[in-house]
Amino acid sequence: MKTPHDENKKKRQPYEKPTATKLTPEQAKPKLLAHAMKGDEGASELLDLIFPNVAPKDSTKPKKAS
Repeated sequence: MKTPHDENKKKRQPYEKPTATKLTPEQAKPKLLAHAMKGDEGASELLDLIFPNVAPKDSTKPKKAS
């Protein structure tokens, strides 16, 4: 008798190594902004460094000392 596990073995796809995608600044900006708007602190910091005029302003964020 065949089990569902046996069927899954047959449908296994061959390994494909991961690839990196290089984005242009125009492609990166909306993706980074979307992550920052969802609350990703790392994305917010990176957005602030790369695109300071686009970064969403968060009132709960501590002010930087000059």
